[in-house]
Amino acid sequence: MGLRKRRPPVRQDRIYLGRIVKPHGLRGEVKFHPFGCDPWILEDLQKIQLESPNRELDVEYVRGTVKAPIVKFQTVDDRDGSESLVGGVVWIQESILPELAGEEFYESDILFSRVVTVSGKELGQIQEIVETGACDVLVVRNENGEEELLPASREVVKEIRKTEGLVIVEPPVYEETKNAD
Repeated sequence: MGLRKRRPPVRQDRIYLGRIVKPHGLRGEVKFHPFGCDPWILEDLQKIQLESPNRELDVEYVRGTVKAPIVKFQTVDDRDGSESLVGGVVWIQESILPELAGEEFYESDILFSRVVTVSGKELGQIQEIVETGACDVLVVRNENGEEELLPASREVVKEIRKTEGLVIVEPPVYEETKNAD
């Protein structure tokens, strides 16, 4: 039996937006590490939830850059207040997200979904979505811990069944190149 602390399971009704990393300055600002979202969405939401410590906060403003956003919450006006938030995970209820049109989906709709090929072969579960610029990449991990990287493109992702937590794919076939000796 190990001494490693187990992580709590991800709650399906929550959209995790990021983590508060550390205080910034003396006036209650914090550095925020977004989980693949635009940090300025916090200003649009205004009210967010914080997990560990559990509390609701009102967003006053977001400034800085996409890679190093600084967030100020109302009622947090000094360094001691901002230090008490460090390590907290920012989340919102999934139900407050606006509906998307047509074939659009939120990353949270497919994260931790089962992945199956069009022929029915089970590939594993989507553990992460990596933003690469040209095309996002799905990190699919099987029960043996082996990872497969799949482009999140229309050519590969054939169907998304949100209610079933299932993504049907047709993985690309790569030809091996032989070295001329």
